[in-house]
Amino acid sequence: MNLDTAHLLVAGTTIVLVIFSVLLHYESFFVLSRHLDRTRRSQRYRILVLFFSLLVIHVIQIWLFGSFAWWLSHFPQAGNLTGPYPLGMLDYIYMSAITYTTLGYGDLIPVGPIRFVYGTEGLVGFGLITWSATMTFLEVQKHWQQRH
Repeated sequence: MNLDTAHLLVAGTTIVLVIFSVLLHYESFFVLSRHLDRTRRSQRYRILVLFFSLLVIHVIQIWLFGSFAWWLSHFPQAGNLTGPYPLGMLDYIYMSAITYTTLGYGDLIPVGPIRFVYGTEGLVGFGLITWSATMTFLEVQKHWQQRH
């Protein structure tokens, strides 16, 4: 595989991951909203279900980005991660988590075209976490309005 093909593979994979992540988030919100609107359970139940559901959705997205980055690392021209020890799949998941959440510890460094995946993941993660925070705020706001 030459470098141009590797760039196309990385860019294509990244685009698919972004589209899938946004659609997963949107559809999950739709299902969660319908469930929460229909339930007669307490507000506490509603907020906890929302929070834990969103947490699971974010973890799935982190694993998707990390798994595909690990898969891409099997193509030498696509790049990989460098770190102080031999790296495995869970290291790619860890890198995905610190990128998605925009923590960026700096202990692992992407090298080569694979950097595009991580750069885009940081932006997507920031947007989706913000979107989740907005939905959580709106649900809590409903609770505040019902109490007053």
